[in-house]
Amino acid sequence: MPSRRILLVAQLAPPSPLSAARRVAGFAKHLGRRGHDVTVLCSNLSGSGPVDGARRVVRTRDLMTSRFNWRKGQFAALQGTAQGSAPMPSKLEEWVIPDLAILSWVPFALPRALGLHRERPFDVVWTSGPPPTTYLVGLALSRLHGVPWVADLRDGWRFERTRTDFPLAAMRAADAWLERTLLGAADRLTTISRPMAEDARERLGVREAHTLSNGFDLEELALVAGGDGIPDGILTPGRHSLLYTGRIGYVGRSPEPILAGVRALTRRDPDSAAKLEVLFAGPLRDDERAQIEAPDLAGTVRALGAFDRETTMRLQRRADTLLLLTTGIRGETGQKLYEYLAADRPILVVGDQTEAARVVTDGQAGIAVPLDDPDAIADGLADLVHGRVRTAADGIARRFDYAALTDELEAHLEAAISATTTVR
Repeated sequence: MPSRRILLVAQLAPPSPLSAARRVAGFAKHLGRRGHDVTVLCSNLSGSGPVDGARRVVRTRDLMTSRFNWRKGQFAALQGTAQGSAPMPSKLEEWVIPDLAILSWVPFALPRALGLHRERPFDVVWTSGPPPTTYLVGLALSRLHGVPWVADLRDGWRFERTRTDFPLAAMRAADAWLERTLLGAADRLTTISRPMAEDARERLGVREAHTLSNGFDLEELALVAGGDGIPDGILTPGRHSLLYTGRIGYVGRSPEPILAGVRALTRRDPDSAAKLEVLFAGPLRDDERAQIEAPDLAGTVRALGAFDRETTMRLQRRADTLLLLTTGIRGETGQKLYEYLAADRPILVVGDQTEAARVVTDGQAGIAVPLDDPDAIADGLADLVHGRVRTAADGIARRFDYAALTDELEAHLEAAISATTTVR
């Protein structure tokens, strides 16, 4: 691909620790290394400073950071920049179509994007959502200036709705119209999972819908190579450690299925349960902590608290097995899956009908169990404890390294440019 002037648009970018920012970080770095002139347009919600690989980073105002945002402290807790329980999604989201960013961020981001293009025209724009209103930036550049546009879909929007739906039928209809209109207007659509791409083609009629998975920057592993760096007493010698890292309920996941599996194993086979410890490392809501610290689970299940990213990565590489909780929706993968693959440890996926389960089982990187069957989960736990799970995932993470995924993104960007040139 020849050198291009590329605009990457996403509400979150580095140094935010949230998963959406890591996707931007991975692509910006490797596009820049390949000689592309990369500009990142994001919200000041992400923090400040440069983004590796980007020639220019533009951080616009966002009302989420204003003193009038009563949830500002909760968002800081979600990012891990302040103490406090992980927050629940705002109830206001149920009444703003398609999302709150249409009020808080896009009114600042859209005119800034148009201004940047007038100053120095872009060859192509890539917009990554959620929030869905991010795509308005791509639509404006495409319709007003003819800039080739690739829209990147990190969740299913209305496919397997992953957030609370709107209460009124008219609102749901308006949201569905926006979904079809915005995604259908892009020159090319990328999604993080195969079911999402299939849905876009079949339900929305988007012909050029393709899978561009989440990934992991393998260079980050250099940060945790050599040395231990794990606090004493975290992992118990002689017990099989099953580790979950990160937040749980903010996106609708629950610890209850795995806890029900632990209880079933304890009833059926207390000797096997005594060889297991289930560990949760990350911020918890009060209700999640109460579930995890239930008296009947004491000695088997523990909440470790939150750690910095490097310590978390070291812990992932030391645990016997990594636990991936899902909501059960078919298209679900999530950023955590790829972090786990990079850690090169066996993975237990709770939710065997998900895309995450397919990636893990097809890649022989672990096992998957049903979300709603405690006995089947107990069977999986027993298999782990007794060493009956065999993996053969050598090198699988390299398929999801952002260096490799950037090859795919470059092809999509170039295809959008070619398609726009052909139309002209």
